[in-house]
Amino acid sequence: MFWNRVAPFWHLLDTWGSTRNVSDGEEMSNNRRIEALEHGRSLLDEATENITFEEFDWAFEEVWAGVASILNAFHPHPAETLTLAPKGEVPAPGSLFRILAALPRAPKNKRIVADLEKLRGEHSRLSAEAFGKRVEQIVFEAWLLHDECGQSLQLEDDRLDGRLIVPDPSPGRVGGRVIERRTALKLLLASSVMPAAACSKIEADSKPVAEASAAKVEKTRLEGAKAKRVSQIQGMNWPTSDPFLFCAYHQDDYPTGNENMGPAASLDGRHIGRDFEGKDNWRMYHGRDVPGFPRHPHRGFETVTVVRSGMLDHADSLGATARYGAGDVQWLTAGGGIQHAEMFPLLRSDSPNPLELFQIWMNLPRSNKMVNAHFKMLWSEKIPRIPVQDSKGRLSEITLAAGEFQGHRPPTPPPDSWASQPGSDVAIFTVRMEAGAQVELPAVNPGTWRSLYLHRGVGAKVSGISVGNLQRVEFEESGPISLEALGAETEILVLQGRPIGEPVAKRGPFVMNTHDEIQQAYRDYQQTQFGGWPWQGNGPVHQRTEGRFAIHPDGRREEPV
Repeated sequence: MFWNRVAPFWHLLDTWGSTRNVSDGEEMSNNRRIEALEHGRSLLDEATENITFEEFDWAFEEVWAGVASILNAFHPHPAETLTLAPKGEVPAPGSLFRILAALPRAPKNKRIVADLEKLRGEHSRLSAEAFGKRVEQIVFEAWLLHDECGQSLQLEDDRLDGRLIVPDPSPGRVGGRVIERRTALKLLLASSVMPAAACSKIEADSKPVAEASAAKVEKTRLEGAKAKRVSQIQGMNWPTSDPFLFCAYHQDDYPTGNENMGPAASLDGRHIGRDFEGKDNWRMYHGRDVPGFPRHPHRGFETVTVVRSGMLDHADSLGATARYGAGDVQWLTAGGGIQHAEMFPLLRSDSPNPLELFQIWMNLPRSNKMVNAHFKMLWSEKIPRIPVQDSKGRLSEITLAAGEFQGHRPPTPPPDSWASQPGSDVAIFTVRMEAGAQVELPAVNPGTWRSLYLHRGVGAKVSGISVGNLQRVEFEESGPISLEALGAETEILVLQGRPIGEPVAKRGPFVMNTHDEIQQAYRDYQQTQFGGWPWQGNGPVHQRTEGRFAIHPDGRREEPV
């Protein structure tokens, strides 16, 4: 067993130590293999999520397409795009068999293909419950195929300076993490048992450590931080860095509401139960009558929900409930397990109901993965909004959900949050700037990572670099960051924190440290439902006339003041 875990790592070292010439055609094929694996991972993650929303038909379609994409990675010349069927339809019988037959070396774990093809034929004869259980089982089989493919292909990614893709045994992370040769050799020499863990080392541990003197660090803090990377942000799910897992940006121009607080508009042409297309610039998400995310579980991380406009109705398995919005923030520590619903009631029947929010997933350290679930409201009235005027009188405004700016602090995070740990240096805030305004973000502690997301306006100068809108700028240096808005009012989201530095295993709604812990999370959820569901319906909403409030698990009612 131990050798099975260590052997792939020895092979990686052997590969690093050799030199080979790679043709342009082979490099292109390898890039497409990496993209195929990543696309397959994304589809399997969506399938896993849909299981928790009991959208088993959608999960089946996504896992089918995900397996096809993973198999595509084994083809000598992987297809750049793999179209098996029109969107929203399961491909024809035998399509996976045909892909498998075309592979010169098929993965060992190919039973998943026969299982999927068989389930497709049995779908109409199975009860909804029996079909759902089979889909749950088959999604896990597909993840095993994905992990095996990543380990056996061991691709070199020319987009990452010749470093190798390390097949992380943590779910959903194949291709997402790299480790440099010298770091691997250090790990190998450190201990005979380290190779087994090396593949699951997170990016923080695998980055080369700069041996900077105290004088160099101080110089950086005085002169300003230099950006490490600028990249485009697309869609609603934005990439993040440890300790954050991702940031979802929701902006929906909802129409007037009907008598049930759903949209007073036709839902024809939408994939009800999974509507993410953005038709007419709004989505139902997993909602069927009211937009939003009905009952679903979480374990092992936190959600920080910053509602900038619109309202959100919360209900959870602890018996807590809330309505919040218009600048409020909810901080939910899922810990050992919670179910919650997040619905977007359209309260106004005489005018549109626009919604804008960030939901930020932040990891928990191993020691706090299984703490009791906890939620806290940070009401808009208590959140600092700090005006800053530059030398020309132009204004910026900093809105703090976490962290500190010029001595101002918002209410404290939940007690078991990474943001509550000494030295975590976590901050979550937005910067709104008038056209041409200048402001400086202060230096942070060495080792703190920062990401800036330009999401409104035409761009800004960030530490002297002109950056367009819808761009992410990453910093790993600790010095101050200068900002100057270009041409229009500009808004920037800032996420900062010291990395947790532990392995990450993520599948759907659960974030743990190992694959086995993810499987245990699903078993626990199936057995306990994380406390059950005390509410009528999976997507409860409050009365239209109800204002902002929160009722905690102990029955205490809280309202903004």
